[in-house]
Amino acid sequence: MKRFALLLMSLLPLAASAQSVLLGRTLIGKGDAATAIRAAAGEPARLDRIDGDDTSPAMEIWTYRFADKVISLWIVEGKVVQASEERVVAGGSGTAAQVREAR
Repeated sequence: MKRFALLLMSLLPLAASAQSVLLGRTLIGKGDAATAIRAAAGEPARLDRIDGDDTSPAMEIWTYRFADKVISLWIVEGKVVQASEERVVAGGSGTAAQVREAR
């Protein structure tokens, strides 16, 4: 599990990240409370939990899937620490070139 967390953290710079994302009609940004996100957007399509240790706190990654995008929110101690949005081709089975065009 710790290796997965380290791998995930090393890939974060590769994802298109921002200080905020539009989740439905609600702008979600760094520092927003997890309870407010659930109230505005409901339960995430996927919720991954990463255990903390002596050097890093526990983390949750909430993933919301839409027809044209996937939004991931990194939650630490009940607050958003990072948000990313990835555009996807309908069905999620496009080629790399199609995905680049959709952005």
